[in-house]
Amino acid sequence: MCGFCQGILKSVGRVIVNKGCSAPPFRAMRERIIPTAYGDVLEVGVGSGHNLDLYDRERTKTLVGVDPDAKILALARRRADDLQRHVRLLEGTAEDLPIETSSVDTLVASYLLCTVVDPERALSEMRRVLRAEGQLIFLEHGASRGRLLPRIQSRVNGAWKLLAGGCNLTWEPLAALARSGFHVELLADEEFGGRMRFLGSHVGGIARRATA
Repeated sequence: MCGFCQGILKSVGRVIVNKGCSAPPFRAMRERIIPTAYGDVLEVGVGSGHNLDLYDRERTKTLVGVDPDAKILALARRRADDLQRHVRLLEGTAEDLPIETSSVDTLVASYLLCTVVDPERALSEMRRVLRAEGQLIFLEHGASRGRLLPRIQSRVNGAWKLLAGGCNLTWEPLAALARSGFHVELLADEEFGGRMRFLGSHVGGIARRATA
């Protein structure tokens, strides 16, 4: 694919993801779980700052956001300024976080891991930066647990990835967390409905580093 076409698809994907992630089901899940963040907080894939108004100011000590897209980070900065919220925004990827080891109490990854190139490497990085007693707040969608829908997701997944910034409809977030050494404390596990049904399962919760 030519560079011009890639640029167009990236721009379209940015718009789709930004608009989609503000839809009511996503917002409801965010409101349910994001306020449980505490201490030194790192949000990986901060995007345009959909979560910034949901962090409890009394529970959070510091707030850092990381995203690979400078244009999206500019939107997050604007939102933070509007909220009068102090947040340090850094350009970087989930697979190579520009964050010190064992420096984070709460790591937030909302609708992120379905889009990264190497989710298991990203999860390894998250384990690295979390303190021993730290928590990973995750919000994700993935493969449906129904009979027919997983087949549909599989068929449209290639085209969907091109349009939605690499978003993978068929991946299984809970299995990936377990493989990467996290113990999941699930708070929400449901299926999308209506027009968003094709997104499959909708899960959110807290995960901690598993102990032997």
